[in-house]
Amino acid sequence: MHRWKELAVAQPKIGEIGEKLLRRPDQGEVALLGTTDHAGRPAMAPVCPIFLDPGMYVLLARHTPKHAHLARDQHYVLHAMVGADDLEFQIAGRCRFVSDEEERQRVLGAITFPNFDPDDPIVELLVTRALTTHWEDGQPAKTVFRSSS
Repeated sequence: MHRWKELAVAQPKIGEIGEKLLRRPDQGEVALLGTTDHAGRPAMAPVCPIFLDPGMYVLLARHTPKHAHLARDQHYVLHAMVGADDLEFQIAGRCRFVSDEEERQRVLGAITFPNFDPDDPIVELLVTRALTTHWEDGQPAKTVFRSSS
């Protein structure tokens, strides 16, 4: 599994597209987080990715299904809002719950959205695969990354 910066260094094109679609101060930094519930059914919820070198983090409101799902099964998929010309970005992997208080404080200090509970759980999104799709000459062109670990 890779941290965000490791992915961006290993696959600069994927990192560039991810940053472009996830860091959108004009529209808000919102993505869709996919998880599974206790019965294995898929679920989606909006989240606000938090970038803090070298990772990408998400704050999970403690009383939400997404928190319960990830506490049970750390697998996730994150899809950015589609960009111009149907530009897409998606990552998947496992999350890591942040327990170190110094790291938690650094993540909380990097939050750009106004409303949150600083006591809510924080996870780092570790990446095992990434995908971008853009259009070239009327055809979809994909760039795929799969971790060997």
